[in-house]
Amino acid sequence: MTDDKQLDHLIGVLYETVLDPSRWQEAVGLCGHYAGGIDGQMLLTIDKEHNLPVASVIATTSFSLEGGNDYVNHYMDIDPRLPLITDSDSTWRCCHHLHNQNFVDRNEFYQDFLLPHSIRYAMIRRIDDSESEYTILGVLRAVGQQPFGDAERFLAQRFCGHLQRALRLQRHTQNLQTKAELGARAIDALALSMLIVDGNGVILHLNAGAERLLNSRVSGLTCKQGYLSASNPTYKNRLAVLIAEATAYPAVGGAMFLGDQQARQVFVTPLPAASPFAQNWQIPLALVLVLEPGNNLSALQLQGALYNLSPAELRVAAALLAGKSPEEYASKAGVTMNTVRTQLKNLFQKTGTRRQSELVAVLSRVPPLQS
Repeated sequence: MTDDKQLDHLIGVLYETVLDPSRWQEAVGLCGHYAGGIDGQMLLTIDKEHNLPVASVIATTSFSLEGGNDYVNHYMDIDPRLPLITDSDSTWRCCHHLHNQNFVDRNEFYQDFLLPHSIRYAMIRRIDDSESEYTILGVLRAVGQQPFGDAERFLAQRFCGHLQRALRLQRHTQNLQTKAELGARAIDALALSMLIVDGNGVILHLNAGAERLLNSRVSGLTCKQGYLSASNPTYKNRLAVLIAEATAYPAVGGAMFLGDQQARQVFVTPLPAASPFAQNWQIPLALVLVLEPGNNLSALQLQGALYNLSPAELRVAAALLAGKSPEEYASKAGVTMNTVRTQLKNLFQKTGTRRQSELVAVLSRVPPLQS
């Protein structure tokens, strides 16, 4: 494959990772080989606040995946090269320019990790940098090979901008997907049964709670041929009026009881499609919420259901919400900080956050859940 064709193929794979993250290992491998790396490459994203790796991709032919995980879990903390890869330096740095052979002979990181995995030389650059995290790419060569030079740095620079854009596009896409998934999960987890109907009462969407409610013979609500209605004729007309008023212009919301004042309460409110800002092609819609009496939930139930948190992650979340630091929680709970870091990393991933302040903010503004 010619140089131009190899670069075109590499760039194509980089952008395909945006929608197919499973191709990142292939993409990182192609980056490394294009820049003259032979035996291994690693793409690593690090959280600045806690100095924790939040994502890593290892493409290697010389050391095992286990060796790459050893680096992420332990040896990253003593890697003497990382502090020298600054955000203000947009050039590729070669390790033999950073540390001479005397340093290598005496350094724990080289002697205990790199050399036992037959890795000697690295060319490293900070690819992307944001307020909360940074991403580096390391291109590696084995013991016995030549150090990286200007030719390899020039080649690496050719794909660098594309790699940065692919990373940012994927991060943006993941944020959108996370919001959509959390929104769908939140709708199903709401304490209120929820339906979206048009002006005629045709059900366009409903959550799991509303589906269970309609399947219950004693709920007071029915679904016949896709239309929402009340079982009792006394309330049937009132519900139809509320839906009509919520989808009229100007739209007006309202509420009613399905029985006496100890029974279920139904709220009907206009959706944004009925606002003055609606587009011509949008039809007015109404949101129907059914409130069960006496429905109370704890914050831990809410967080666990919405974000699929484990019991251990819930305990860390509860401590953070109470204003405790990770170190304080580790001491009180009798667990190591490595354990807490792992749980904190899982919390970041599951909630789509990057920093502790963002995590606390997200966990503090969740809706009531079904008990």
